[in-house]
Amino acid sequence: MPGTPSKPLRVVQATWVRYHHFELARELHARDCLEQIFTCLPPWIARRETVPREKISCNFWIQGIRRLLAKAPMYRKSWDGPLACLETATFNRWVAACLPPCNVFIGASGAGLHAGRKVQARGGVYLCDRGSTHYRFQQDLLREEYMRWKQPWCPDPEFLVANEESEYEQADAITVPSNFSKQTFVQAGVPAEKIHVVPYGVNLKEFQPVAEPPRDGTFRILFVGEITLRKGVPYLLEAFRRFQHPRKELILIGGKEKGMEKLLAKLSTPEVRYLGMRPRQELKEEMSRSHVLVLPSVEDGFGMVMGQAMACGCAIIASEHTGARNLYTDGVEGFIIPPRNPGALAAAWTRLADEPSTLAAMRVAARKRACEVGGWHTYADEILNIARCALTPAG
Repeated sequence: MPGTPSKPLRVVQATWVRYHHFELARELHARDCLEQIFTCLPPWIARRETVPREKISCNFWIQGIRRLLAKAPMYRKSWDGPLACLETATFNRWVAACLPPCNVFIGASGAGLHAGRKVQARGGVYLCDRGSTHYRFQQDLLREEYMRWKQPWCPDPEFLVANEESEYEQADAITVPSNFSKQTFVQAGVPAEKIHVVPYGVNLKEFQPVAEPPRDGTFRILFVGEITLRKGVPYLLEAFRRFQHPRKELILIGGKEKGMEKLLAKLSTPEVRYLGMRPRQELKEEMSRSHVLVLPSVEDGFGMVMGQAMACGCAIIASEHTGARNLYTDGVEGFIIPPRNPGALAAAWTRLADEPSTLAAMRVAARKRACEVGGWHTYADEILNIARCALTPAG
């Protein structure tokens, strides 16, 4: 039998890397309901977070091997699949074996099946948190995208897909960040009432305007994220080639996917600058100095960089596949365009460059909207409410 709502919530989390889970952990700790958070992050990185060290458990060894191999010159992407399977199986069992008493377990997708079952057997509830679309939908869409750009496609092992689908079946509730994500689950046959849309928050203490865009006539566009086909980078570069402006600049921040060098070289122009990875504390300066942030993803559950950039007073142009409609209104704080559409992207830039008053109004509206979102406090409240409802006995 599930627990009663009168009992205090005692929560355990499991996450591969940071994602949004440490933001949630911080809020849960502030409410005195966080028991432990398990992660694959290195201890020296995880313990930089504003969560007590004794509440963070790290299992980094397989993740560390994967990261080291990925940097090796002889690395082959096909090697990562077996290692990912080993990491998933090992991490799942480790979390379940070390699980402290709790009545709510929140597992990032792929990381929670064994522990989730254990908590349910004790009378608690298991929330599966998926930050993107349904895994099988994601794989199908990405396969199509790699074929479109004639890039080698290495699908994730079936073990990983089947493991997540078992989680979707086992969990008492599934949390996703956008209606777009939820739609892919419903299309896959998951009951709609099991899926809860909880958009991510924004840390307004970390992200705020700290600079201004160029005033010399340069139109500055910013992209923050993995430089991959999934994030729609080829469409971004194609749109930038079409964008006719005498002083344009495109800044890309993020790590490049291995194997994309030739494609990027073919599509890039001299006004494109790749800055590589940057510390989180530098992002607010880059966002503040940009007129617009663009996120043209082909597949993305919810781009957290959108809210971060809005908090810095940056207008947003994002695809329908980013969760944008759960964050802002098309034509108010920015524009929402179809995915895989460089023409629509170039047209949006042209309008903003040609209409400074429209751009200025959008930047003001973006900052205002970011302040209204509610931050991570609201996100945690909604997650805990879902857990309480799941713990409430039927009838």
